[in-house]
Amino acid sequence: MGNALIDNAVLFEAVGLLAGTLTTVAYLPQVIQVWRTRSARDISLGMFLLMVSGISLWLIYGLMIGSVALIAANSVTLVLTMLVLIGKLKYGR
Repeated sequence: MGNALIDNAVLFEAVGLLAGTLTTVAYLPQVIQVWRTRSARDISLGMFLLMVSGISLWLIYGLMIGSVALIAANSVTLVLTMLVLIGKLKYGR
């Protein structure tokens, strides 16, 4: 019975890592678009401010509970969303 719990924990963490990878990679096209075109006029500043705040809290939560999936995904996603936010502040006016 103990092995079933370990197997489930590994499966749950694997699902979390896959979900985190997919949602993190989803930001790459936006980051590339903003930096390539030097344009962020159509990007919502409010949305990205809220997103950066939420991702920061998810990262803190992941650190608090020791979830590798949450820590890894939200660390990378935070960097990517910050790049879009910086692009918005620099090129979006």
